[in-house]
Amino acid sequence: MALYRTAAVVLGAKNWGEADKMMTFFTRERGLVQAAAFGCRRPRSPLAAGMQMFSQLEIQLSEGKRVDTVRQCTLRHHYRKLSEDLTVMAYGSFVAEFLREFLPEGQPEPEIFDRLLVILQAFGQRNPRVTAVAAVYQLMEYTGMQLRYEHCVHCGKSIEGDAYFLPSAGGVLCAGCREQAAMEFPEDLRQFILHLRDFDWQEDKPVKIRSELLVRAEQLLLEHLQALLGRPMKSLAFIRQL
Repeated sequence: MALYRTAAVVLGAKNWGEADKMMTFFTRERGLVQAAAFGCRRPRSPLAAGMQMFSQLEIQLSEGKRVDTVRQCTLRHHYRKLSEDLTVMAYGSFVAEFLREFLPEGQPEPEIFDRLLVILQAFGQRNPRVTAVAAVYQLMEYTGMQLRYEHCVHCGKSIEGDAYFLPSAGGVLCAGCREQAAMEFPEDLRQFILHLRDFDWQEDKPVKIRSELLVRAEQLLLEHLQALLGRPMKSLAFIRQL
């Protein structure tokens, strides 16, 4: 069986058998990868430390007919808050679920991988709710399922001021193209979503957030994701318990 080595982040881990785990890795070279980590739940396993959610790793895997197998791993970075703070963990799980659900297996996405590393670092420094919402707005831009906010999706007119919004049409509509089902889309909400989408994670200045805009931007995002999936995201139940 062919061996390969890659940088990876753990996006999913399920107990399997008595001492094993079935892992979901997001890798730089191969995108999403499912792999079995045999014996990793034993205390002395060399894999034990690395097979935890959000671990940043260098891993060696062997290709299999149905699923790959983890052979070696080196822990490159441990995101402390994502493993110790339940609130941060819950919102991090929302980002992880988004990637698991909307990225195809085996397709390299190096730009998303690099962006994810920056986002995981941000969870240790910024408000986790704002970080999660901004992260998914940004990551969605790479999926082909993103919504449009700057030009009318029907006529292409540049949007200035208040407009209308219809996710099923693909985004924002000008007054002339308004459809009956479209919701009102005020300029301050549109600009706030654009700010989240384009936010530079390296920016040191604190971000000023209006809570009512965050709630509306979050609601719009969740409704869009639910329409795409046909169900609510499972991680939302974890968030609601906090």
